[in-house]
Amino acid sequence: MDHEMLNLSRRKMIFNQISKYPGTYIREMEKALSLSIGDLQYHLQQLEKADLISSHDDGRRKRYFIKNEVNYFDREILSFIKMRTPRRIIIFLMIHPESSFKEILAEFNFTKGALSFHLKKLIKANIVINTKREKEMIYRIKDENKISQILITYQSGILDEALNGFIDIWTKL
Repeated sequence: MDHEMLNLSRRKMIFNQISKYPGTYIREMEKALSLSIGDLQYHLQQLEKADLISSHDDGRRKRYFIKNEVNYFDREILSFIKMRTPRRIIIFLMIHPESSFKEILAEFNFTKGALSFHLKKLIKANIVINTKREKEMIYRIKDENKISQILITYQSGILDEALNGFIDIWTKL
């Protein structure tokens, strides 16, 4: 992209970081680029004003994306995938569709409240759907193809053994 806003080396460096790692947030950029928070905030604001990047607040962090590279729904999914606990739940449900609350809980070292909290957020984000089977709730990924595509596309920005294992399994199917 040849935009006058990117003539500054720092701004171009930030833009390239966001392009390489969509959904990155300010603390990740601070470490990766060795820039101060104030410097980053200023340049991120300038890039947003110029409509080169956009931000997405996932409720915990403000994540940055190159404008028009990642659509809104993918940003929402990517925001969840970037967080360790929701990512692990998503991967588990991709490998074990139609799992009960009890089965998911047995896989992780979460409290019932923590699992319930994360599942509610994933359901609200339209990533997971739940149905009642007999006396228990069953959970599954709403659009497995979409989620697997995002997991595979953006894996380079996520360091996680569980994700690597999932991709190995999923790409062999």
